[in-house]
Amino acid sequence: MKKLFVAAGLCLLLIGCSRQGNISENLVTVHFQEATALETTATFTLRLSNETPQPIEINGSVHKIYINDLYVGKGLSDEIVTVPRLSTITNNVTVHLSNIALATRVKSVIESKSFDYRIQSTLFGKSWFNRMSASSEGKLDMKDFMPTEGETNTPAISNEPAVTPSPTNN
Repeated sequence: MKKLFVAAGLCLLLIGCSRQGNISENLVTVHFQEATALETTATFTLRLSNETPQPIEINGSVHKIYINDLYVGKGLSDEIVTVPRLSTITNNVTVHLSNIALATRVKSVIESKSFDYRIQSTLFGKSWFNRMSASSEGKLDMKDFMPTEGETNTPAISNEPAVTPSPTNN
């Protein structure tokens, strides 16, 4: 019986230590890098917000991307970043989008001239027990992907954002 209490106490201690606090993410910009017949590579800039009075160290992350509730690709990052206490940072993540998965949604996106996105992320802390989840969702308008008058649709040479989403919550 004593071993059971010790085991239960140890589990509670590990669960308590694994929770680092509240972290949230929001999509800031999307830059399309290159496209092939099967895959489009883009850089997603995410804003990570630390809502705790302690800094949070992130030792890598996995980001799954959904468009109109269809999984279309993911981004992996092995970058180590620290989100200062009660503050935010931006983090660039290279994302590989499946053109085949996107092709099934192209007609509805063109007809509606907008699409919903969702990003579900797992952020890894200093140990195996330090995993945090964050998500972001919103709507992107097709006009954000179209050139304005006097511009072309060729990629910009400057580092200006290509797309600025309008988040609906988070």
